[in-house]
Amino acid sequence: MEKSEKILIVDDDKILCEHLKAGLADENYAVVTVNKSSEAIEEVSKHQFNLVLLDLVLPDIQGIDLIRLIARKYPETCFIIFTGYATISSAIEALKAGAYEYIIKPFDIGHLKLVIKRGLEKYGLILKNKDLLVRLEKEKFKLEIILDSYNKIGAILGLDDLADFVTSRVLQIADAEKSSLMMVDEKTGDLVLRGSKGLDKEKVALRVKIGELVAGWVAQEGETLLVSDIDSDPRLNLTSRRSRYKTKSFISLPLKIDSHVIGVMNVTDKLAGTRVFTKDDLRYLTLIAHQTVTQIENIRLCEKLSSLAVTDALTNISNHRYFQEQLKVEIMRAQRYKHALSIMMFDVDSFKTYNDSYGHLEGDAVLKHVARIIKMNVREVDIVCRYGGDEFVVILPFTTLKSAKFVAEKISRSVEEQDMFNRQTGKVMRVTVSGGVATYREGMNKDELVGLADQALYKAKGEGKNKICSA
Repeated sequence: MEKSEKILIVDDDKILCEHLKAGLADENYAVVTVNKSSEAIEEVSKHQFNLVLLDLVLPDIQGIDLIRLIARKYPETCFIIFTGYATISSAIEALKAGAYEYIIKPFDIGHLKLVIKRGLEKYGLILKNKDLLVRLEKEKFKLEIILDSYNKIGAILGLDDLADFVTSRVLQIADAEKSSLMMVDEKTGDLVLRGSKGLDKEKVALRVKIGELVAGWVAQEGETLLVSDIDSDPRLNLTSRRSRYKTKSFISLPLKIDSHVIGVMNVTDKLAGTRVFTKDDLRYLTLIAHQTVTQIENIRLCEKLSSLAVTDALTNISNHRYFQEQLKVEIMRAQRYKHALSIMMFDVDSFKTYNDSYGHLEGDAVLKHVARIIKMNVREVDIVCRYGGDEFVVILPFTTLKSAKFVAEKISRSVEEQDMFNRQTGKVMRVTVSGGVATYREGMNKDELVGLADQALYKAKGEGKNKICSA
């Protein structure tokens, strides 16, 4: 059985030392005896003792001076003085120096055992309180970081900015070297790296499938991983990836809205102490994770509301308001950099008749069909908008009138060639569009440019529809 508390006995009487050691043998103490203060100092340099039992009078350094020397290195040590030369002044001086108790020789071994037991209990409690104070101070520091993070996270309005801020704070909170924040791409369903600290981005996976690697597993299962030892944890099989980690411990926790996982927070390579992450680390990280999820929701809601303000609800392309704003911007750009700028306007042929014959639901289906084909046939830089009713408009930066007409004719052919199923009649319907194309000229304002495209459109309509005319 391993000995618990360590006791050092210092007395120049060797027989007394052996007697005391034998008397304490049944108490499960690890007892060391020495006969000089110098020998005691040597022992203290090698081991820390819970309690030192010493005579007031020693052949080299006096007992009170020895207490002061040991207490300077180990202030939590319990000291008990025993002496045959007792005076009130020596007792007071010993207690002032830090002695717990003062026993006069000769003494009863049973009484000494009781004093030792109580002394160890008292100093054990002091140690616990000291550890508690250290933990409370540490917790106060961490909670202050988290509270400050809460205040600052609420003001961040971009997902990448949020990810950069959170990964920095995570390193402070968990005393770690590396952290990353991955979010689920709503289009592909993959985890995408949005922010990291301490990672070599050339070696880290920027995109992870759900279910793959640690982050993918956490996202799939919705379960937090607090791993103390990568090599022995039964949930992991990371032998081939072990070289990524400096330490064997890491934390990976899902960011969830209710039961839906929207991202994963990862922390690796603990810096302090045992270099193993603890439940306290996980508790702190969970607090900042909750606030991060809340802000992700807020940012996405703001983005959605912003998108709705400039997006046509039916066709899911930009609306008339956005067209007016962007055309103004593109004209200013064309003026400044002297590049070509054109626009196309389209109108669904005989749309009113189709709408009246088959109802608004079928009419809406036609508008969605045409919007989709227009988007398929233009570039990423081109801006497709619903102008109003059954009219569509496209802004084409860096495009001449000739090129714009070519694109418009291509769109017209695509609309005509792609059959559309009418759910009411059960038949395939033929849809066509007419279009007008205009190009920007120096000094022209946006209304004049739109007016030219509109005139060209009505010319196409007047010449028999399913046709493209240019201004």
